[in-house]
Amino acid sequence: MTDMWMASAVFIAIIALSFFVALLSRRNHAHQNTQDFFAASGQFGGLLVFLLTVGETYSIGSIMGFPAAAWHEGIPFVGWFLGYIVLAYPVGYFLNPLIWKAGRRENALTFADLFRSYFSSRFLEVAVTLSAILFLLPLGELQMAGLIATIGEFHWPFSPSVIAGGCAVLTFSWLALSGVRAPAFVSAIKDSIVILAIVFISIAVLYHSSWHALVQASRAMPLATQRDNMHTITTILIQALGFCVAPQTIPFVFTARSASIVRRNQILMPLYMLMFPLLLLCALYASAVNLPLSGKNTVFIDVAMALLPAWGFGLVTAACALSGLVVLAGVCLCIGSLVSRNLMHGLPDMRQKNCAKVVITLYLVFCVYTAMRFSALMPVLTTVYYLGVVQLFPAMMCIGLGLNVSTGFVTAGFLAGEVLAIGLAFFDVSVENMNVGFIGLLLNTSLVALGFATRASDTVKQRRELF
Repeated sequence: MTDMWMASAVFIAIIALSFFVALLSRRNHAHQNTQDFFAASGQFGGLLVFLLTVGETYSIGSIMGFPAAAWHEGIPFVGWFLGYIVLAYPVGYFLNPLIWKAGRRENALTFADLFRSYFSSRFLEVAVTLSAILFLLPLGELQMAGLIATIGEFHWPFSPSVIAGGCAVLTFSWLALSGVRAPAFVSAIKDSIVILAIVFISIAVLYHSSWHALVQASRAMPLATQRDNMHTITTILIQALGFCVAPQTIPFVFTARSASIVRRNQILMPLYMLMFPLLLLCALYASAVNLPLSGKNTVFIDVAMALLPAWGFGLVTAACALSGLVVLAGVCLCIGSLVSRNLMHGLPDMRQKNCAKVVITLYLVFCVYTAMRFSALMPVLTTVYYLGVVQLFPAMMCIGLGLNVSTGFVTAGFLAGEVLAIGLAFFDVSVENMNVGFIGLLLNTSLVALGFATRASDTVKQRRELF
């Protein structure tokens, strides 16, 4: 009992510190306009942009979901999860600076702003906005479910709905204080604690288990088959591309002061991958000692409870909680801005902020409700998310490279790619075990390429007629 009180005290102290830091981020920015609220007026330097954008890699879905899914699914999962993140960084090295330049050129705060200004199509703007909101919905539920599972390990006399409600209130408080600045500042604490927590657990695993037992556990993991390899490769491709055009991370790119800051951050981000082999040790230890699990996604927490002292367990749970809260705040900001700026286009500056806060409140209520009634492995929700988000990639490449493509072809490609991917997934159609999102992306890209070729051909004909 005393140990649990100690763990609770450490957890509460860290969460209270995060609120204090969020309050500190408000300094000199108490009266924000819309641009400052959503994108910090493009004033962030390299460190804050790095902490914001890398947060997607260390979400609660990664910290808790990676060891859990590795334990349940084995090598096939580990292959595609690590593969898509590794591939996403070199893609982002070239694409993200182009997105930043396009955002400055078009004065954009959301990715949908780029679609409206570049393609001059209200229909396309609304279509991509509704699609993004639809596919972002599971991400908030994922974070909230992880928060409930994490805090539930303390066995406090509170129902899951009360815990989830408290997390929602804290998230809203951060954003109401200073918009995107709050999660950016809190990310500094979150990342430091996450690294400490993962390192502490890894040391404890190596101390309490023999290397031979861990090796045996790794050999017992399910192996990838030839059919698995096809699905893994196509999944890596769509998730790496989708990672770079994620609706909630593009606004983080807009917070940077320059394109060079965005590019330099992409060089440093792979260093965070060093933590995933350590997370894998948790799954191997749980398998080696046949550790009883309290839930589908609690491998990381259960190993911490079994091996760490009370203060260490409190540190680990705080790391998981802050990871979920920071990513949840980013998703809330994204959905709030998409509704207030793109669905309800033309609202005055202050009304955009107020509208966004109402939307954020409703979305948090939705997350609380669904998190208590939906139980799936966290990475499954991430896969569903990337299924649709990757269809933004061909159009974003056109915007970034300044390609002259007919709006009709871009719209047709985007809608056809999504309909095909969702239809194949819904009816469980097998396509040589390829990821159905990849099939949709091929159709999408083909239509966009056809639009580019058609416009190029028309340009050549006009030049010939001119001369």
